Amino acid sequence: MSLPNELWLSIFEHLPSQSLRNVVLTSKRFHAIAIRFLYKHLVLTSPTSFVTAYSALSSIQPLPHALLLGISPIVERPVEQLKEAVAVVSLAEADDWTPIPLNRQTNRYRFFQIKDAYQPRFLADATVYENLLTQVTSFTSLRQLVFRGMLLPRDLHSILHDLPNLRDLAVVHCTVHFTGVYIDVDHTSLKLQSLTLLDIRAVFPSNDDDTNPRNPRTRLRMLAQVPTIRTLTYDHTVWLHRVFTPSSPPPPLTALDIKFPIHKDRSRVPPGFISFLETLPSLRTLILRNHVPALLLSPRALPALCAISAPLSTISAICSGRSIIKLDIRDEAVLTPLYQVFVEAHSHLSRVQELSLFIGDWDDEVVLAIVARFPNLTKLQVRYARGGPSEDTILGMGSRTLYALPHLVSAHIFRIPLPPPPQSVLEARKRDDDTIYGAPGVSDTYFENMHDIDTITDTLMEGVLSLQQLPFSQDVSIDFMDEQEPRTSEPFDEYTRELIIAWNRTCPGLRTVQLHPGWVWRRADRIDHWVARPCESGIWGDVFG
Repeated sequence: MSLPNELWLSIFEHLPSQSLRNVVLTSKRFHAIAIRFLYKHLVLTSPTSFVTAYSALSSIQPLPHALLLGISPIVERPVEQLKEAVAVVSLAEADDWTPIPLNRQTNRYRFFQIKDAYQPRFLADATVYENLLTQVTSFTSLRQLVFRGMLLPRDLHSILHDLPNLRDLAVVHCTVHFTGVYIDVDHTSLKLQSLTLLDIRAVFPSNDDDTNPRNPRTRLRMLAQVPTIRTLTYDHTVWLHRVFTPSSPPPPLTALDIKFPIHKDRSRVPPGFISFLETLPSLRTLILRNHVPALLLSPRALPALCAISAPLSTISAICSGRSIIKLDIRDEAVLTPLYQVFVEAHSHLSRVQELSLFIGDWDDEVVLAIVARFPNLTKLQVRYARGGPSEDTILGMGSRTLYALPHLVSAHIFRIPLPPPPQSVLEARKRDDDTIYGAPGVSDTYFENMHDIDTITDTLMEGVLSLQQLPFSQDVSIDFMDEQEPRTSEPFDEYTRELIIAWNRTCPGLRTVQLHPGWVWRRADRIDHWVARPCESGIWGDVFG
């Protein structure tokens, strides 16, 4: 008890939520210190959990800094995203559910096989929903807000203006209301620094006329005009760049993350996209996901660009004439075209310090090609799916190839498992072209922490247990199963350590080495011992962290 509070604060801030709950119950002193972290990130993705915690939410001190919201109201008009709902939750008790009549579920079984994890099973009645929105606006200390898998509130823009400290906003897998009456909203007073809009759905089909203020997506796009935004993430369901015009240019963005359609038959560049990129002189990080059409940029475009994550087909065009420091090739790179890109863009890539790529079939020559073209590397990652380096190759990699990279501190060379080919059209639609190759998804970049604290599995299993108590039969167990099983750890012995020790003399600057997914070898300095530690399953979390 003689330890100062500052030290306990430094310890408690790194604890997971379950451990924090235990700490809060340990003693009065620990309660006073740890309570400020327990509700720092708040998750409300089910009306049952909100009703259960309703009385305690108003007394939370200090107020939460981050909120993930995923609760939808019961509405009169049919909404595609809400067709799987089976019950309405009232404020009386958390387990006081009203089954939704079967005449509102006529299409339930038709959509059942889609396995959309963002179709809620429980909806809030009018009273619960009104209390929920009132509670959200009372969290005036919120800095990060994520709407996920829900019908967005009609007064969304008013809610945002009631949160003066909001800096990061994400709207993902959500449906927007049709705007019956146009109300002019001025977003210039918002202080957003990061905006994410992904998988935005509409109540009614729309021709996506951006000039119509009553269009459900148009007003959402207008959030991108907030002058303080520096990081923008969006996909093909909104095409945020359409909101910018010569008279209304984009804010001075420094990071741009765009998710293109998965289908490779769409070869046309979205209208206005090239001209949009050419109006971003301060952009430093560009991430392009899935199949990206050929981009013919002006040599004067993107003068500050230094970090690029994109498919191999776009690397030559984007990197030419620009000083790239961090390069991530997101899709599968066939060796011959890969070597050709290295040759074509060699003069522009010689300054690259961080390189990440995926090759389908392992080839010992790939490391030689990388060393020859990227002499200034500090971080290297090569993922492969088939084959692999022999033990002799690994033993000699330090003295034969990596020794030529004097600044190298991190080497990740490991095999990743690829999923089997899709067996149906629905399964194919669910897949994301580049993330199956080990490239990080959107949740691994700008709002990674919010997704970490609320896994889909936890939310869905809560629904499974609740649905089993409903007064009518629903076979939902398959729909709620989490398809991504946790990876098992591989054991490491002294022989594996010897493979790394062989690099010590020729690569004294190395601090991190990865030869297996999920595990890395680390040391503090050149005389330290190599120790195996678990690591993230992605490449290195934030692509350019």
